[in-house]
Amino acid sequence: MTNSTTKLVMNETAQRILLSFHSKLPKKTKDLIRFYERGGEQPTYLCLGEDATFIAEEYYGTLATLKTIGKNNNLLDTVSVTQQKFESVIRDLLLVKRYRIELYTSIKGRIKNKWELSKYASPGNVRQFEDLLFNGEQNGETDSSLMGVSPIVMSIKLGRVQDKRLLGISFCDSTLHTIGISEIVDNDQFSVLESLCVQIGAKECLIYDNKKLSQEMEYDLKKINEILLKCNIVITEKPKKEFNTSVNDIEPDLKRLATKKTNILPLFDQITALGSLQCLIKYLLLLNDETNFGTFRITTFDPMCYMRLDATAFEALNLFPSKKEQFQSQKSLSNSSNIIFNNSSLLNSTNLLGLLNRCKTKMGSRKLVLWIKQPVIDKKEIDRRHSIVEAFVEDAGMRCLFRDTHLRTMPDILRITKRIQRGSAKLIDVVRLYDVSKELVRMKETLLSFEGEQLELLNKAYISILDKFITPLLKFQKMIEMVVDLEKTQDHQYLINYQYEEELEELFYKREQVAQDIKDHAKKIKNSFKSLAADKVLFEKGKGTNYYFRITKVNQKHIKGDRKFIVLESRKNGVKFTTKKLTKLNQESVEIEEKYEKKQQEVVAQVVRVCKSYSTIFDIVCELISEIDVLSSFATIASDSILPYIRPTMLEMEKGTIILKESRHPCLEVQEDVNFIPNDLYADNDSSFLIITGPNCFGKSTYIKQIGMIILMAQIGSFVPCTEATISIRDCILARVGAGDRQLQGVSTFMAEMLEASSILKTATKNSLIIIDELGRGTSTADGFGLAWSISEYISTKIGSTTLFATHFHELTSLESKIPSIKNLKVTSTISENTITPLYKVEPGSSDQSLGIRVAEIANFPNSVVDKAKKKHKELQLKKKESILIDNVPDFKEFSEMEIEEKKNSENEDTEIGKELILQFLEEFKTTQFDKLSPREAFDVIIKLKTNLLKEKNTYVEKILEDSENMKN
Repeated sequence: MTNSTTKLVMNETAQRILLSFHSKLPKKTKDLIRFYERGGEQPTYLCLGEDATFIAEEYYGTLATLKTIGKNNNLLDTVSVTQQKFESVIRDLLLVKRYRIELYTSIKGRIKNKWELSKYASPGNVRQFEDLLFNGEQNGETDSSLMGVSPIVMSIKLGRVQDKRLLGISFCDSTLHTIGISEIVDNDQFSVLESLCVQIGAKECLIYDNKKLSQEMEYDLKKINEILLKCNIVITEKPKKEFNTSVNDIEPDLKRLATKKTNILPLFDQITALGSLQCLIKYLLLLNDETNFGTFRITTFDPMCYMRLDATAFEALNLFPSKKEQFQSQKSLSNSSNIIFNNSSLLNSTNLLGLLNRCKTKMGSRKLVLWIKQPVIDKKEIDRRHSIVEAFVEDAGMRCLFRDTHLRTMPDILRITKRIQRGSAKLIDVVRLYDVSKELVRMKETLLSFEGEQLELLNKAYISILDKFITPLLKFQKMIEMVVDLEKTQDHQYLINYQYEEELEELFYKREQVAQDIKDHAKKIKNSFKSLAADKVLFEKGKGTNYYFRITKVNQKHIKGDRKFIVLESRKNGVKFTTKKLTKLNQESVEIEEKYEKKQQEVVAQVVRVCKSYSTIFDIVCELISEIDVLSSFATIASDSILPYIRPTMLEMEKGTIILKESRHPCLEVQEDVNFIPNDLYADNDSSFLIITGPNCFGKSTYIKQIGMIILMAQIGSFVPCTEATISIRDCILARVGAGDRQLQGVSTFMAEMLEASSILKTATKNSLIIIDELGRGTSTADGFGLAWSISEYISTKIGSTTLFATHFHELTSLESKIPSIKNLKVTSTISENTITPLYKVEPGSSDQSLGIRVAEIANFPNSVVDKAKKKHKELQLKKKESILIDNVPDFKEFSEMEIEEKKNSENEDTEIGKELILQFLEEFKTTQFDKLSPREAFDVIIKLKTNLLKEKNTYVEKILEDSENMKN
């Protein structure tokens, strides 16, 4: 409770009813915010208690906005949110911060007012708030929620097939009326599920609650929950029985929801996925709304058709704005009293989406988000996209016409067609589709003007499709021209042409006649004041068609005592009055206006119903336009870049080659005051594992991340920032980057590192790209080095993935001489006594120093700290040089040839024994069933293995020292 003493303006009875209702509600979770709507012409929304404090702090930036409700000891904080502010707050809570929302409305009962739940929403289920969230689209505004924040909810049913984990998955975007189902066989790390979560961009997931589950299923559920939290997906638990279904149960539901052209028969091959879909349909209440019937596109989804990205790679490559960037963007917008969302709110060149999104339409932005999440692995499709981008690059005139003319004012066709299918569309939506149909003809003419070698491809991809639909859309255009008053649309008035229907025309002329009668009557009354100038008698219009006269108080004597005038009210600004005839005319005008508006709405409803038959055409047109928008956006980036973007040469997966010349990080090079140093990369099946060493802060991480980003750009169809690029298609990009824990899940930094590394080892194939940055730094140097060595050896010899491994374990570079596929790279620098100059150039070779203390000096560490660090560093270096082997024992005489041979054998024996110890550790690590242990238990096992390894190592070292001492003696 705050110290606020400001009372909310609300009568005591209303306060008591609200407080009583609020107190009886079930205890809420932390991710739930409750709003109470107070009706009226300008509704306001209240939050109570801790919700009020949260809203005041997050969206007003001060607790001064809090007021109190109740009396005596029963006081509760409250905050009031206006209608306009409410819209921006709901957008942010649902689409960015991932909260659940409950909206309660006051309704009038027979005895007293009461409250009831009127709307509910969660991050994946925003259907009841859909009009509020996306109302900006109807006004031509661009909604930031479209920038990758699709309200998608997924559902998972667990199963088994031949002792393997089977997951039946369904997902739905209820705002765009799309449903997908998928069945996947997954490993114990659930890496395929993780990739699928990234690909579909789900915001919420329905999963079993933990009641009455087998131990095996309980463990799997725990692992799945960890994956969902890692992917930042809100978890909603449902009873297991809600996921059970049969063909007979689900078939009628699918027939009701699916569009006429959807073939639902193939869906029944995935009965486990249909079980998850049954729960999803029930959760979203899709069958409760008849407007959903026949409007959903239901398809199967195969995650293996796209490049797979794990959540770590998704974040490490900076593909989308970070949570912090999204939060700051939304917060700055929500603090404004007049919110207009636009693409620029999330646009910045620190992420790939911000760099590539030059799209002119919301459809294009949405398509780009989907492509970044789902890079393709089909070479033909990648080459097709590159060829179209090339056409737009070569023909600047065609590119400019599309971007500055055809696409600039294009509405969001898909959302309009969904409103038409639901019957909630307005006349403005119909007119916008009319404008689109007219623009298609001009788009076709622009495409036909292209004279390059890609004309045949453009014809197949776009011109032939436009040809197919332009003719049937001519009928649509004629209907709109006949029904809608298009002249009025120039003034942003969207009305039915009164001449379209006889009854409407009759009402129109009656309305005009009454308006003229009112005008004539006003003129007559004004002229009746002979001693008062006509301009002193004002004729004004109130709400609706309520006309009245007004004169100043000084002149009210002219109407005083005159029975034909009726005084309405007297104020400082004058006296309002009317006449019996004007009152009658006003009433007549209101009645005719109501009839006219009602008839207008009837005709609009008829037009919308007719437009439904064109929805399929416009859905296809939407796909076409969104693709053109994205590919022309790629071409714009390639053309506008000061440094070259080139078309990459794509090879089949099996080739294994990646050649990049003068490659650059696409996001870093556009930053102000950055003179980016380009670097080359050569990797093939014979040199697939690259170890990159070098000092801190000299560009190792940037180098490996830019390679990953360039390959992903190539596989979504974009040109790439290189002077030359040859790329074999990758089936997935996997990453182990940075140090971080997941405290809420009980996962330490090192455990997170090991889980990610384990997932890579179990997921990667020969055709994958692996990015590893500083593996093994979460534990002791000896343990970390051993793990880094063994993992490197395993990937390079057993898997064969193209791997970029940045490390400070310089000893790893010795692997180059042992394993042919491993090559060393280093980042270069010039070092003098007082300075370090990074050159950011990656060259063949290895580095033997990290210069961490030098970097600390540059960061202005206290001199005493730096000096102590240097002293300790020297001690460690000396210790390192002190060998426990015979050749380093002091006072030794020269060795004979036999002694030298014995010494070499001893060294080899030491190496082999050391190797055996590490392999023994790794074998025990490998055979331990971590998937059946909790994070705490797994951590304890690792500590035990580590202790045993150190014990054996120390025993062996003591034996060597003892032998050395005996030899000395």
